[in-house]
Amino acid sequence: MLNSLFGKTLRDQRGALLGWAVGLALLALYLAWIFPFVNKAAEMMKVLEKLPPVLKNLIGKNQFMATPEGFFNLQPFSILLPLLFVVFALARGSDATAGEEERGTLDLLLANPLPRWRLVAEKSLAHGAALLALSAWFWLALLASTRSFGIALDAGRLAAVTFGCWLLGMVFYSLALAWGCWRGSKKSSIGVGGGVAVVTFLINAYAPMVERLRPWRVLSPFYYYNGNNVLSRGAVAAHVLVLAGLTALLFAVALAVFSRRDLRA
Repeated sequence: MLNSLFGKTLRDQRGALLGWAVGLALLALYLAWIFPFVNKAAEMMKVLEKLPPVLKNLIGKNQFMATPEGFFNLQPFSILLPLLFVVFALARGSDATAGEEERGTLDLLLANPLPRWRLVAEKSLAHGAALLALSAWFWLALLASTRSFGIALDAGRLAAVTFGCWLLGMVFYSLALAWGCWRGSKKSSIGVGGGVAVVTFLINAYAPMVERLRPWRVLSPFYYYNGNNVLSRGAVAAHVLVLAGLTALLFAVALAVFSRRDLRA
């Protein structure tokens, strides 16, 4: 059974991944289908442009639906897709070790010739690969859907923002993983990870309008994910490196605390 924990972890979630894939494909198709109707709704455009700056920044970074980039930046990439990926990541990260511990199966796993670091690494690789597969699938689905409806979106920038969303998810996966490795509690891992996600999202959203928050914006993973409006301007290499580095740091913390923790307590 433990010949490949990586493969087993992937197999265990294949049903859930199939459901996620179907949902993401339907979301991509729906967004591509509705864009022409939204684009023609001139009166709605006027109403949206009159919203207060705070609300406009919260839901769309001040770029509304008159262009494909504005619409798709607003609809899946400002809130919805990051939210879905963070939820997926927190669920997997909190379950990797803390879930096994709460179910009483962690002792069974470690009773085999399986080093603690390998358990964490293989489970994380499997969960990261699953989230990456969903990211690639959504990119393909949205690219195919927009092409079929004659909507022009740059494939490279679309891939960049989707990849950025994967990196964002991996940051919160690693956070939930590290907390679970330290505390052994799935619920607290989800709570802490979810709380950090909400707070950092709001900091990034309100910082352009609240002067006191601006210096703190650099602490938000959401700023590095899409603060440059990747779909319109392209990815920033430094932002990608920050998200990747933060993921690596939190993963290293998870390995360190899990290797040293007394699991008999």
